[in-house]
Amino acid sequence: MKKLLKIITVLTVLLSIISPINTIKAQEEDDDTFIVGMECNYTPFNWTQVNETETTVALEGGGYADGYDVTIARAIADYLGKELVIKKMSWDGLEPALQAGVIDAVIAGMTDTADRRQRVDFTQPYYESQMVMIVRKDDKLADAKSLKDFSNKKVLGQLNTLYDTVIDQIPNVIHATALEDYPAMVMQLNNELVDGVTAELPVAAGIVATNPDLTYVEFADGKGFDVDLTDTSVSIAVNKDNPELKNQIDSFLDTLSNKEKREMMDEAIERIPATITSLSDNIFVAAKQIFEVYSPLFISGIGSTLTLAFSGTILGLLIGLIIGAIRAIKVEERDSLISKIVKRIVWFITTVYIEIFRGTPMMVQGAFIYYGLKNIVHWSPFTAGVFVITINTGAYMAEIIRSGIQAVDKGQSEAARSIGMNSVQTMLYIVLPQAIKNSFPAIGNEFVINIKDSSVLNVIAVTELFYQAKSVAGSLYAFVPTYFVVALIYLCLTFPTTRILNYIEKRMNRKKAIVFDQEGSVQ
Repeated sequence: MKKLLKIITVLTVLLSIISPINTIKAQEEDDDTFIVGMECNYTPFNWTQVNETETTVALEGGGYADGYDVTIARAIADYLGKELVIKKMSWDGLEPALQAGVIDAVIAGMTDTADRRQRVDFTQPYYESQMVMIVRKDDKLADAKSLKDFSNKKVLGQLNTLYDTVIDQIPNVIHATALEDYPAMVMQLNNELVDGVTAELPVAAGIVATNPDLTYVEFADGKGFDVDLTDTSVSIAVNKDNPELKNQIDSFLDTLSNKEKREMMDEAIERIPATITSLSDNIFVAAKQIFEVYSPLFISGIGSTLTLAFSGTILGLLIGLIIGAIRAIKVEERDSLISKIVKRIVWFITTVYIEIFRGTPMMVQGAFIYYGLKNIVHWSPFTAGVFVITINTGAYMAEIIRSGIQAVDKGQSEAARSIGMNSVQTMLYIVLPQAIKNSFPAIGNEFVINIKDSSVLNVIAVTELFYQAKSVAGSLYAFVPTYFVVALIYLCLTFPTTRILNYIEKRMNRKKAIVFDQEGSVQ
């Protein structure tokens, strides 16, 4: 028990040292940098690659960002006289990050809509496009001339975007349930689960470049979707409280002609790494190709995932030991009135903590703690991620430890007190060691769960394993082989872990025989 407490204490101290370092680093970036948020998995606007080139920008979690958005962001940073920093985060996390001041701007192919304008400001468009339909090359729809050709066909659009709402303009269309990202949508199309996918022209061109079995349909005037030019244009989102930055970006965009923007986009499409366009049709061969090229990103993600899971589990266990021990204390008749009141108040507080963090998704907790408390606590995404996993795990560990304590024979506590041990000594030296032993399978299971559940922290820009895989899938538009790779990696992490935990459990449960010598001493 003493060794366990020493280990936990050392880890706690180390993490407390690391966290301020990350926080100070994040604060120092605020003044001299232009921090831009993007998904880095929306080819050709933005993608992630492993090789550094003249046009790429290094990402904090490993790899490099490139694409049309990166070109625009770099040019704006130069115009502002600042250093460009790109933060890779999920689409759902971009607006909250902007509102919380984590990033200065969103340059991610975002459309200026009335709904979004209520929350953030937009600059003038930095690219104007048109809406097209992606279809299979061997389908008759490849020769479609108007929206009427898609009647009674199943069409898919991106969730929470114009590309989903316009589908209802097609007469008698079968409107498929919208999906969050294009890799998943392309998989649906390749597997013949849908007949068409709506997209803007550059995105369609990028998808077709990496999926030779697909093509896209352009519609003549009056034959396609009825949308305004602003609806198919993308703009840069900035915080409503920063009109100066908006005006500066608009001033820069005034210097760019439409011809220059198209040339930048054409160059971005040409820069798509060759490895992206040469994937095998065989899922196993494609998975091997992806891992060989993007292994640095996967390895970086593995490191982040294991660190998050291990740190969160250890610190969560510390919280669980404290709260579990407190909740195991019962209100007794012989207690004084003050003692009864204190115990009930503590019980209520710990119950509220446990119910809140066990009853709400970790993704929601992460978004609230990182973005909601940004003005109070200035910490890095990784530090916030460790904190979220810690308090979430602590809530589960508290009940696990409490159950373990209740499983200890009451007679042992009575025996300890009969030899002069007080309540604290009894809990530390008699009850808790046995409670941990009883609860070890559940404690180990929490570690395995945290390895997998850390994937939800991509909403606050923690570049763990799953988000790295998501970036690769988005860059390649190769959903199945990429997630086949990451599934094998997770299996390689969790399977040995469970075997090791099972071995430790057996060692803990092995009863040692006590052998005495002829003089009565223990051998």
